[in-house]
Amino acid sequence: MKFGKNLVLMSLGAGAVLAYQKYSKPAMKKIEQTVDKTMKKATNKLEDMM
Repeated sequence: MKFGKNLVLMSLGAGAVLAYQKYSKPAMKKIEQTVDKTMKKATNKLEDMM
């Protein structure tokens, strides 16, 4: 029973590592684009107020 549990946990860990390696760059690009858009909107609002 312990062997099966260990095998399942190792496979889940390996899957998580592979998913991170595959999707980390696209996710970071998307987050960066969202932050840039938000900063531009905030800057525009501040400029409009002045």
